[in-house]
Amino acid sequence: MMRDDLISDLHASGLRGVLAITGGGSGAIPRLLTTPGASATVLEAIVPYSEASLADWLGRTPERACDPAAARALAMRSYERAAALDPEGDPRRRFGLGGTASLASTRPKRGEHRAHLVVQTAETTLQVSLRFEKGRRSRAEEEEAIAHAAIAALADAAGVHELDLSRTPSGIEANVERARATREETELLLGERTRITLNDAPETGEVCLLPGSFNPPHAGHRRIAAVAAERTGRPVVHELSITNVDKSPLDFLTQHERVAALEGKRVWLTRTPTFAEKAELAPGAVFAVGADTLERLAAPRYYADESEREASYRRFAELGCCFLVFGREEGGRFVGLKSLTLPATLRSLCDGVSEAEFRVDASSTELRDQLVD
Repeated sequence: MMRDDLISDLHASGLRGVLAITGGGSGAIPRLLTTPGASATVLEAIVPYSEASLADWLGRTPERACDPAAARALAMRSYERAAALDPEGDPRRRFGLGGTASLASTRPKRGEHRAHLVVQTAETTLQVSLRFEKGRRSRAEEEEAIAHAAIAALADAAGVHELDLSRTPSGIEANVERARATREETELLLGERTRITLNDAPETGEVCLLPGSFNPPHAGHRRIAAVAAERTGRPVVHELSITNVDKSPLDFLTQHERVAALEGKRVWLTRTPTFAEKAELAPGAVFAVGADTLERLAAPRYYADESEREASYRRFAELGCCFLVFGREEGGRFVGLKSLTLPATLRSLCDGVSEAEFRVDASSTELRDQLVD
């Protein structure tokens, strides 16, 4: 099938969405737009070329501008943008495409020439990574290869043509990763449910919840889980919220990777980025949290006024929720519950873990980053 025919079939498929490509491969955009029927497919297309534009589009500066994580974030941000632009459209026929590349330029490249493309739908995350042998192709040829891959990935997502990169020209290494969502995972992304239980995790809120991003799980998480189980006598459930107050939702590839890294531990996948939402989802739960997290829960800047802050703490009490607080090393000293300045209402809901029970200095910085904000 010729590519122009492929694009025509794509335009007739009913798949609609947004493309965000940081530069390399952006030639896919005019190819889509100059083929009749583009308005049925493309809601918006942008090229966030500069670092400032990329940070503005994502709402944050990615750790690296050209890696799979950045492409996945671009795709999910584009998917959210498509939902905002076409709120009445079929959410299961919506896409977001993100692309990022590091290619030949006027300045010598230290690293390899590469590109990462991700297509996000309500049912699939499809990632295509291309690596170019240096010196084999011009910038224009690299651009053309990425644009071709972007259109092929969209056609695959639309169900009009299966992605096949087996005939990729010599000097280009292509790798495809795909995560197909379960029905429950699709419903979670679309907001049709708030929780998925995995690995025999209990449905009831009478648990000890260990919230985190688990990126990746580490020794601190394992020690917290062990101490929490002993202190509470409850099953410990690792709670991973796919939504975040400051970021786009996690894509399916990332969800699957993080759950797999937990190696069979009980997991809740949720849509509850805040503790207020977690408490409503799990009445009676004990939350295992770091001291930093508790300090943020107490910070006045997160509330409209003092009455709202106090009302949130009273709601935790009404729901029977409380906090098991794990300390951290800071400047050579242990900072635990006793060291924190907290409102009395919040402190009454807390129980501290002593330094003798828990201190993981080797990974304290990582632990601080991983526990839920």
